[in-house]
Amino acid sequence: MKPVFYVYSKEGCHLCGELIEKLIELVRDQASIVVIDINESIELFEKYREEIPVVEFQGRILFKHYLNKSLVNKALRS
Repeated sequence: MKPVFYVYSKEGCHLCGELIEKLIELVRDQASIVVIDINESIELFEKYREEIPVVEFQGRILFKHYLNKSLVNKALRS
């Protein structure tokens, strides 16, 4: 089973779109990416509205706002 990266995002977020594109290129066939729209949940919106994009892996937030390639690569090796 492939590891999964969760990206908290919302429609119209330019920074989110850029991060998701770069993350897709970086993980290729090594992992799955699930994009979660924070507008779908009041709780998620309240939690992440000022923080997106947020990338979570194995229940932990890896990074916010900008792609951190070294953390993604480290997560893929774990």
